This record gives sequence, structure tokens and C-alpha cells, in this order.
Amino acid sequence: MNNLDLQVKGIHGGVLITLPSVPWYQQRDLLVGRIQAQERFFKGGRIALDVGSTDWSGEQVLKLLKDLADEGVCLWTILSSSEKTRQAAEYHGFPTSLPDPNKKPVENQLSETAKIESVDNIACLSRSLAEGEHFQHHGDLLLIGDIPHDAELEVKGSLILWGTLHGIAAVSADSHQVIEVRLLKIEDGRIMVEGKELEIPSKLRKQNGLVIIRNENGVEIRSVLPRRLI
Repeated sequence: MNNLDLQVKGIHGGVLITLPSVPWYQQRDLLVGRIQAQERFFKGGRIALDVGSTDWSGEQVLKLLKDLADEGVCLWTILSSSEKTRQAAEYHGFPTSLPDPNKKPVENQLSETAKIESVDNIACLSRSLAEGEHFQHHGDLLLIGDIPHDAELEVKGSLILWGTLHGIAAVSADSHQVIEVRLLKIEDGRIMVEGKELEIPSKLRKQNGLVIIRNENGVEIRSVLPRRLI
């Protein structure tokens, strides 16, 4: 690999991009530049990023996430030999290794109650909703962005919102299906489950990381670390 080359390789579930050993800001510029140059190839896709030994802070990772969301690309995994980068990635909820495509899930290893099965089965919307927008999706959804005031998101399934909820997030499903909502921050937004608004305690509204689970036993609301959201 030349000093400023990057490698792009198709893998199970997305695309792996390996960046050269340069400072983080050069890696960012190279990555965004390639995506913009090949917009039709990358837009709407998921990328795993190998940054090698380059150090990235949590703030820099979060800024990259938003830059990629602006380009319509979903950042999926961050690979690195840097401990600082791995810690930053894990704090913000990113896996730091690629899944084994040949490994079959074991029923008794599933965490929590019917957790959203796999990122592979979730549609990804890599942008914030616009003011006044009403977006509907049938199936599980990962939204990388915010839901502003006067905007509404309707999901028939479970939802991961990697952003801030100011507007309305409405989720529903078949009566026997477990519903999960995982979001980074709720602020003054509203969450509707099966047409009924949930009362979110003010203490939890101040937390970064919130999980809501609705099953046959009722509704559970709790806070989690941001890295546990995905």
C-alpha cells in the first residue's frame, strides 16, 4: 500500500476499508474523499473501517460517524491495533472485530429478551430526519442521526436511534413480538409504543443511552452505557 492509498474490499455484511498509517485527520479526509468520489457505490451501504495503529479519540470517532451519515454511509465496525482507538470505538457502541460469517447463533447465547437479532437484519438510515418529516419503515431500523422537533418516525419493529430524539418515535409490532427501542439521547422527545405514549422519568432523560423493551410482561425502561446500545 502506498503512503496515501486505501484499500476497499467487499466482505460479508458490507465493505471493509483499510486506511494507511497517517494521522486521524488525514485518514478522515481520505475516507470522506473516496466516498464522495464514488458516491453511487458507497451511498446507503455499511462500512467496516480498519484504521491500523492510528489513535482516534471518542470525540473524533463521533464526528466521523456524523460525517459519514451526511454522506449516506453507515459506519458499522472499527478495527484498530490502537488501544485508545478501540476504547473510543467501544464506548460509542462499535464492534472492534468482524463477525464470523460461518458462525451460527446459539439459542441459549442470545442476550436479554429477544434482543434485535443482528445488525445484518436491520435497515440503516444514515441521516437525520428533516423538520416536519414523517418517515415510515416496516421492519427493524437503525437510524444514525436525530429526530428534530415536528418530525415523526414510525417503525413496525424495533428501533436503534444513534442520535437525539426531539420529535416523536412511534414503534409497533405484532402482539406476540418483543419490541426494543435503543436510543442515545431523548431530550424532550416522545416515544409511542402501540399508540400509547411512554412516561420517561426525568432522571433517565438526562442519561446518554436508554433501552426500552416491551414484551408479554409489560414495558421495561432503563439506562445503559452508549457502547451497549448496538
